[in-house]
Amino acid sequence: MQDMSPFAEAGHNDGGRIGEGDRLDRLARSGLLDTEAEDVFDRGVRLATKLLGTRVALLSLVDRDRQFFKAQHGLPEPHSEARETPLTHSFCKHVVESGDVLMIEDARKHPLVSENLAIRDLDVVAYLGVPIVTADGYVLGSFCAIDSQSRAWTGDDVETLQTIAKGVESEIRLRIEVDDRRALQEKADADRARLALVLESTADGIVTIDRQLAVGYANRGARTILGTAGELDGRTLWEVFPTTCGDVFEAMVDRAFATGQTAEATALCSGLGRWLEARAVPSGDKVTLFFRDVSARQRAQESRQLLVRELHHRIKNLFAIVRGMISMAARGASDPGEMAEALQGRLIALARAHDLIRPALSPDLESDYQEIFLGDLVKILVEPYRRQGAGHLTIGGPDLRLGVNSTTHVALFIHELTTNANKYGSLSRAGGSLAIEWTIEGDVVDFRWTETGGPEMASAPDRHGFGCKLVKLCIETQLEGDLSIRWPASGMQLDAGIPLRVIAR
Repeated sequence: MQDMSPFAEAGHNDGGRIGEGDRLDRLARSGLLDTEAEDVFDRGVRLATKLLGTRVALLSLVDRDRQFFKAQHGLPEPHSEARETPLTHSFCKHVVESGDVLMIEDARKHPLVSENLAIRDLDVVAYLGVPIVTADGYVLGSFCAIDSQSRAWTGDDVETLQTIAKGVESEIRLRIEVDDRRALQEKADADRARLALVLESTADGIVTIDRQLAVGYANRGARTILGTAGELDGRTLWEVFPTTCGDVFEAMVDRAFATGQTAEATALCSGLGRWLEARAVPSGDKVTLFFRDVSARQRAQESRQLLVRELHHRIKNLFAIVRGMISMAARGASDPGEMAEALQGRLIALARAHDLIRPALSPDLESDYQEIFLGDLVKILVEPYRRQGAGHLTIGGPDLRLGVNSTTHVALFIHELTTNANKYGSLSRAGGSLAIEWTIEGDVVDFRWTETGGPEMASAPDRHGFGCKLVKLCIETQLEGDLSIRWPASGMQLDAGIPLRVIAR
């Protein structure tokens, strides 16, 4: 039979397919190179020699500069022991280059291989090789039959060798597929482990919820924010979140399921004493709920809103305050110069109080802040309302440095108390008096504001105006303190306990 090869008339050609990086990588990852002989492949080469009547049959894997015999039968020593040769002794490399059947009747006369050293060293004369191809198209080597004398190969010979080679090829493909799947599984496991580490490390809460609103997964952040020591898996949404925010989040999750779009909500969980911001992201039959504690942000927003309202309030009443101060100065002054001096001092004190409030509305707090002590702050805020005559105003307490954040809130509530005392309390009458005192007990500042000699009151006020709300916000929320107010018949006493750590902020 005539030699069949795309190289039959082409002479020597080592081409580029053998050194192709992707092919070599696939060959290396096949797990076949430099491994022990295996019966599943050895049976194939033995069967080939028996059915074709040849002396030698090989399963040859062609590497960059060598061929490795994964299976061989009939190969002479020392090659049968070494199980490899350099490519100078390889006919199989031409099968890899062409990707097709190679039939050589007499290698000594064939222009493609006539100078191949396998003719001399391995006594190769007749050669029939078929490619071993992976599922993704890479030719790893050749399954071949070899004889030491010339032979005209028949169509039946080719079909027989291809049939055996297909079985060998299927085994190799199966192993590669199993190895690829194992590698993919290992990668997926590693990705899941990394994702789990991220989910468990984030401070945000993350839970997955099904259509029955049951929790399938909850991370450590969720348990921390919700204050739950045990697992949340299997519990319903309204069991996990307090009622006050659970209703809001349930509606948000329902909306995400219904629309297939991300839904967002922010709610106060009064049972936790926290504001939570949440986002529900749908995916199939589950929704992933991401939530975080935004209590500090909400408190800051509330504080800013109240401060804005306070500024509007101050601007609205500015002229009334100035008119009152002018009248007060006029009644107590004996000449215009004395009146001007008193009035100027009060206006400057009010301006300095406003400067103390201003950092709360500035994005750069540190740039506007100057170190100040509580005693100095009280004097700045109260002095504009001091009446002539001694004894009606008492200020006393140890030195206490205020922090940049606490200064604003302390200034606000003292300013508000002073204004109220001047309008409605002890400073509104000539005989009234005001005592402002503070002490340090352990890690708490005990602050007391005592008014006496003011207008008679039958009972405590029935309703609390904006000023009272502002005082409570500053002391209880912003300064994290305790507040109590008593209303004697002709006065008022306020006691506040504020942590030193908050005062220092």
